Amino acid sequence: MKKLVFALLLACGFGVHAQAPAQPTPEQARQMQEAMARQMQMMSVMFDLRKSKLGFEETVNAIRAGAQKRGWKLGETQDMQAALKESGAKDAKRMKVVNLCPAGANEKVAKASGGKTPPLPCRATVFDGKDGKIYVMRMNLANMAKTLRGDLAKAMGEVAAEENALYQDILE
Repeated sequence: MKKLVFALLLACGFGVHAQAPAQPTPEQARQMQEAMARQMQMMSVMFDLRKSKLGFEETVNAIRAGAQKRGWKLGETQDMQAALKESGAKDAKRMKVVNLCPAGANEKVAKASGGKTPPLPCRATVFDGKDGKIYVMRMNLANMAKTLRGDLAKAMGEVAAEENALYQDILE
């Protein structure tokens, strides 16, 4: 009986010890903060986040109309607010994802890279910001082009210029 009680106490002790979260050392906390800062910096370079000059639906419609006018591949526009609400979110703000890509952009980049580049993430997200303004977020292809070399940098730069032309009258 004593062995059983001892075994139970020992098991409970291990269980409590295993559940107690380990506090990071000051050095670990500093390293985590530095890693988060690097990640935020990388994201600010990878993504282009700007205010729209237009209202919410006007922004979505202007992006779609501009893409269509330029002969771009245009996919469906996903209503993410509706999807979030269906998933149980109670305070989902307006958010739509427009799927669009300059015609031939992926082929141009794939050819320039010898087929070693993944497809471009051709989409723009339009959403309500916390400040009540309308924002558009998309990949910053111009910055990505600066990190590349040769034909691939040139091809990515050309696609970026096409994208920037689309958004110049829509975004601040």
